[in-house]
Amino acid sequence: MNDPSAPLVVLFEEPVPDAPDPVKRAGAAARFIDCEYEIWDGGWSMDFGPPQGAPDAAGALAVFVGEGLFALPRSGFVHAGTDQSRRLFTYVVEGRAKVAVIVADSAEVTLDVDEGWVVETFASCDPAEFDASADGQLGFEIWIDAEGRRVPIGTVRSSPGPEHCGLESATFLTVEGIGYVRDPNGVLQGMAELAEFDEDAELPPDAIETGYELGSRRIWLATDRSIAYVVDSGGVEAWPSPSEPFACG
Repeated sequence: MNDPSAPLVVLFEEPVPDAPDPVKRAGAAARFIDCEYEIWDGGWSMDFGPPQGAPDAAGALAVFVGEGLFALPRSGFVHAGTDQSRRLFTYVVEGRAKVAVIVADSAEVTLDVDEGWVVETFASCDPAEFDASADGQLGFEIWIDAEGRRVPIGTVRSSPGPEHCGLESATFLTVEGIGYVRDPNGVLQGMAELAEFDEDAELPPDAIETGYELGSRRIWLATDRSIAYVVDSGGVEAWPSPSEPFACG
């Protein structure tokens, strides 16, 4: 993975810890990606905390993406740049870098780690811009629109509930900023103010077709956006929207 012919580039620009804007959190890494949509995520080790140091830059990258803390591909990175104490790795789709990860040598750079190489900053485009082969590594599903284009996860996405809260039987869906829940086992009862999930619903005649689809599933919305109707060959399910944001410990 380490390429001795990788060009010399400037790989540090002071990030802003905890900044709302991922571009500012990502520091120099944001300069090395080419997104169709806005930059989706980015960070500095001061935000997320560096893992145990690795003996080389490629090993540090493998540890970082393998932890699954962020929605990143687990493989497909190439060594794209270097400076005296840092290495740049990029994940490229159709000739455009969609993820940039900068790894630093703690012997040369002040980092909160005893020794070795660690990820210092990273920047990522929306995961919808990744190759479809990475979808199973992200922890959520990428939907497509009526024209077959992958839809940004900031627009629509779905994922199983978190295992550490015992909610893996539920499915969380976000459509254009509004959340919906499929809860066939009632695991959210008492945890969120939520209308009943209906696995045998009827599609109202005034329901709004979104055009979003995943396999055989299609999404329609109630006119007041309070319910998402997920339609497939087996019928129609009504997924209610919580009346307030939900989070588990």
